[in-house]
Amino acid sequence: MSQKENSSKPLPDPTLARRARQQRRRDQSREDILAAARVVMLRDGIGAVTLDAVSREAGMSKTGLYYYFASKEALVFELVFAVWQSHGERVSCAVDAVETGQEALSAVIRNTVERFAPQMDDFRLAFLVSQISGPSGLQVSQEQFERIRPLNNLILSEATAKLSESDRPGVVEPRLLGFLAFVSALGVLTMKGLVESLGDPLLYSDEQLIDGLSKVFATAS
Repeated sequence: MSQKENSSKPLPDPTLARRARQQRRRDQSREDILAAARVVMLRDGIGAVTLDAVSREAGMSKTGLYYYFASKEALVFELVFAVWQSHGERVSCAVDAVETGQEALSAVIRNTVERFAPQMDDFRLAFLVSQISGPSGLQVSQEQFERIRPLNNLILSEATAKLSESDRPGVVEPRLLGFLAFVSALGVLTMKGLVESLGDPLLYSDEQLIDGLSKVFATAS
């Protein structure tokens, strides 16, 4: 390459590069704070999640934490939302990969049970925190509700579409059927958590429970 051609190549903008590095550091700091909040919550309970406790766990000042989260409620919401969002994306991908409504219901059930059964702490965080923590727990603003609502579509819309395409009319409206499949899987996880805390495992394996639920919902689709 000639010297002329070299000189005409635009040089990287140092300001943009610096901003990109700063953004990466901010993103990492935010993830570190969420990880610290998760540790505090799972170790000490929802009541122990204060900005002071999280900042100590994260090894940063409380003032630094305020840069990312204005309140405990905002921090807890983001922690829970991250689990909801990742699960919604997982279910959506699984349902998109199958052909029929019956397979879609099975995918909703399987991916819900298999996602949380090995990590019951995530299940409790995502679906039980608001029930067990009382007024000091998960507080959701209207703006946050607007972020939550699309997650329902991630889990249910594709399954609803596949069920609606069936030539055989189902006994339950398609979206309701998808929702019932989802909450049935959550019920299995609730029972797993209950019996594990008592040291008395369920009689049936996860695979048996997934297969049984899938067959039950196949008859209704």
